[in-house]
Amino acid sequence: MQSNYFALEPVIVARLKTIGGVLAINTPFNVDDMLQITNCSPSLNVIYVGDRVGESAGRGRAVPVIQQWLIVLAVNDASSQLEETSNIRKTADPFIREILEKMQGFDPGIAGFRPFERVDSGVNVGSASGFAYFPYLFESQVIVQ
Repeated sequence: MQSNYFALEPVIVARLKTIGGVLAINTPFNVDDMLQITNCSPSLNVIYVGDRVGESAGRGRAVPVIQQWLIVLAVNDASSQLEETSNIRKTADPFIREILEKMQGFDPGIAGFRPFERVDSGVNVGSASGFAYFPYLFESQVIVQ
């Protein structure tokens, strides 16, 4: 078994730090906590969502676990109002493209962890207090023994 079950978090954060223009990367415990952070714009939030557990093998000694990591882009655009939100999407667009480029297929280089795959996040795009939040979920499989 890996020495750190959450070894992916610092690797994800380091990878996302290479995105130009991002002012902060937060690691809140969950989405509710993220919404309470005073975000600067643009910022990223890396959230461990949980695991999906596969079928056990070898008499239950080895279990494939899929770790799920949510990356949420938070952007603010004062000109975006309820009736006109296209500017905030224009602001978000280059960051979204770079998040996807950095994470899809990214091999974290940690023994036992497989490259990331993007999956349906199950979390909708949202807004609060002048910010728009764009969530993207990535998974990496690890064998836990």
